[in-house]
Amino acid sequence: MKTNTRHIAAISLLVMAIGFLITVPFSSIGWVRFLRGGFEAGLVGGLADWFAVTALFRHPLGIPIPHTAILPNNRKRVTKALVSTVENDLLSKTSIRAKLKQLSVTSRLLDGAAATIHQKEAASAIVSVSDYAVRSFPLERVVPVLEREIGSKLQSIDTAGIASRLLDYAYANDWDGKSLDFVLDFAEEFLNRESTVRQMGAMASDAIGRIPANGLMSFALNAFAGFMSEERLGETIRQMLQTQIWELRDEQNATRIAISETLRLKLDTFVAKPETKEALEQWKADLLSRFDLAATLSGFLEQARERLLAFIHTEAYAPEVVVPILDQAIERVRQSPEQVERIETFIQDKLAGWIESNHNKIGALIEENINKYDNDTLIAMLEDKIGHDLQWIRVNGAICGFGIGLVLSAFHLLVV
Repeated sequence: MKTNTRHIAAISLLVMAIGFLITVPFSSIGWVRFLRGGFEAGLVGGLADWFAVTALFRHPLGIPIPHTAILPNNRKRVTKALVSTVENDLLSKTSIRAKLKQLSVTSRLLDGAAATIHQKEAASAIVSVSDYAVRSFPLERVVPVLEREIGSKLQSIDTAGIASRLLDYAYANDWDGKSLDFVLDFAEEFLNRESTVRQMGAMASDAIGRIPANGLMSFALNAFAGFMSEERLGETIRQMLQTQIWELRDEQNATRIAISETLRLKLDTFVAKPETKEALEQWKADLLSRFDLAATLSGFLEQARERLLAFIHTEAYAPEVVVPILDQAIERVRQSPEQVERIETFIQDKLAGWIESNHNKIGALIEENINKYDNDTLIAMLEDKIGHDLQWIRVNGAICGFGIGLVLSAFHLLVV
């Protein structure tokens, strides 16, 4: 309460009292009697209003007069009335919900997010949040799950089916033909070596010499061996084989086609054998038992986390990666009225639920805060907040009483 207001009220009452005391001895004079009536009524009005204002907060003059010290004596009732007014009138559930519906929470959130994410502080926050999220991610919980799922998938792999599909892929890309060409290239390169020619000539000459023959056949073979040296025999064989290689290079060559068909048939038959399928499955089981999948996954994820953390702390991460993604996400939401409506409905429902569950806490908080103060402190606070206007009631009472007294005195003078 402002001190000067109380002083004004006290001065107004004092003026009325002094005026009344001064005019009493001169009541025989008409105009003095007229003034005395005004001062007398003003004094009565000022005293009455002083009594009324004081009675709100304490006993006047410390005398326990009934129905005084109204606020201290009715503290609980006043508190309940205040709580009821706040809960049911000022901050009722209906009024709060109606106000929330007018706020367009989603639009405000989107606008605030769009304006905030481009600030320097936002980039720092993005880096901090991303760093915390990556470091806090429980890899030790993920590894067993991945190990179980990957292991299950590997166990269910049909190795024979994969082998068959690999063969189909190889046939479709003519890998068998390319393999034959590779062998032919190697054979041709091998045939063109001088050492090969000599070796083939020596082998042929030795073979001719071991052929069992009598008579004319023996004579002919000896004549042929004498005519053909090892070098000529080797060169002749080389030319014959070279011709065959050239013919086999032709994709339309019947022998080449037959070789390719035979090779494919042999491979398909081999893969389709139960023994092959069993061997492939055993190979898969042996491979999985030797492979420490958990350790491999753990190491891979740790490396991935370290690389991700290093990238997060680069200058380009927040402004060039995260912010554009957030901008696009915000813009997509803005351009979709249905999505905005769903988000708004979700927020309103959550806020309404929160209000339903916590509305009673408003009154409880008010009551709790009021109960923290004793009577003297609470009265001092009330007087500080509303005592200024209450003291003007005293001033107005004295002035109004003075005016009414003048009117009554004038009426009395006129009648008498």
